[in-house]
Amino acid sequence: MFQQEMNSNQTGHAIVIGGSIAGMLTARVLTNHFAQVTVIERDELPDGPAFRKGAPHARHAHGLLVRGQQIMEDLFPGMTEALWAQGAIPTNMGRDLTLYIGGARVKPFEADLEITGSSRPLLENAIYSRLRQMPQVRFLTGRDVTGLCTDEANRRVTGIRLQERSKHGQAEQELAADLVVDASGRGSKLPAWLEALGYQPPAETTVDSQTSYTTRVYRRPHNALPWKVLYNMPMAPDHSRGCILIPIEGDRMLVTLIGLNGDQPPTDEAGFLAYARSLPVPGFHDAIAAAEPLTEPYGYRRAANRLRHYEKLPRYLEGVLALGDSVYALNPVYGQGMTVAALGALTLDECLRTQSADGRAGLASRFQKQLAKVNAGPWQLATGQDLQWPCAAAGHKTDPVTRMVQRYFDRVLAAMVDNGEVAQAFAQVQNMLQPPTTLFHPRIVWQVLRAKSSAHSANSAQKLTRQGDAQHRIRETSAA
Repeated sequence: MFQQEMNSNQTGHAIVIGGSIAGMLTARVLTNHFAQVTVIERDELPDGPAFRKGAPHARHAHGLLVRGQQIMEDLFPGMTEALWAQGAIPTNMGRDLTLYIGGARVKPFEADLEITGSSRPLLENAIYSRLRQMPQVRFLTGRDVTGLCTDEANRRVTGIRLQERSKHGQAEQELAADLVVDASGRGSKLPAWLEALGYQPPAETTVDSQTSYTTRVYRRPHNALPWKVLYNMPMAPDHSRGCILIPIEGDRMLVTLIGLNGDQPPTDEAGFLAYARSLPVPGFHDAIAAAEPLTEPYGYRRAANRLRHYEKLPRYLEGVLALGDSVYALNPVYGQGMTVAALGALTLDECLRTQSADGRAGLASRFQKQLAKVNAGPWQLATGQDLQWPCAAAGHKTDPVTRMVQRYFDRVLAAMVDNGEVAQAFAQVQNMLQPPTTLFHPRIVWQVLRAKSSAHSANSAQKLTRQGDAQHRIRETSAA
């Protein structure tokens, strides 16, 4: 259980660049170690749940895994019930999720796994409203961070340079700090700042399955839909289309169409409905065609996996760290991003607890290496799935051990279509509550191998051969 520790012995000032979920969770754990924490955000943050220009991805369906929800509840006790009070929808991952894999529906199963369905703005605002009530925390919004300040030896960060967005062209201001954490996301400028200071920027690895989304918000029909939450999973290399339907606050539902390997869901109404009709989910097209749309369809294309290898830098500029999408930007189709951000914040807290407060020498190296270990699983799972798409596979090779594991996970996904025990074990791993070794327990292995002999499971296995691997590798790594 995470404990908040506020005492009069705390000193120093920490800055977090970016008011995203990753940035706000980071600010929360920093309150255990610093007397003052400042969050710098480019946007003006709204007082209530609302979309903002700097977070275009927030319009699309988001999944907060059970482990991520647990961490946020520990950081902000009572937040889950507060979300429910504002209309968020509790969902059981066994009974309430309708999951299609390769056109085959997974049978409902018993699982003590509760998640909360809401819009991204509602979740962000729930965190923001609690964080800004903490006396140690302040927000500076409408500002751009333009660079880092360092000591005379150019070995340690002493603060940042920033500028009001409405006053570009005027003199920059400096803000002193003992620690700077970059949580500014995919557009992070930290590599360029390091290079300008004479440090080697991190190497980058990119795996791009050319994933794209189109999302539309509808009013939830008064007549019950055949699903509470629906996920039709794309399946490499041939089934590039999928969808997500989740209920959100305000008697609304988010419908996100997914396309991989360059298969982009249209953003016009006719194309949106035609794409929905092409999906192998009975009744899906008719349900949304009859529903009242509340927004136009919104598209999103920036979904490539991109890893910046801060853990491999030959030397570190002390006093500056990076986490969240600034380091590991994962394909959002796998729903890992917010939970990985939460795990990154806890990793920072653990490193600070064991690090000497006197100068914190070596913190940058230690934290980035530890973060790499925490995020290695989700990265491998997401990219392992995406590398099965032809557009992403060029120039990448899969080793024999990975291929063997993939074949086993193909069978896991085939088995879970009809086997509730296998499906429950998979869901535990998927939600980062159990390690992937759970799926190699003799009882699970026996059921997975037996399932291959049934005609239905064999047919499912043939359908799932590649998507199954990717999906489970993602879930498996999430638990690692």
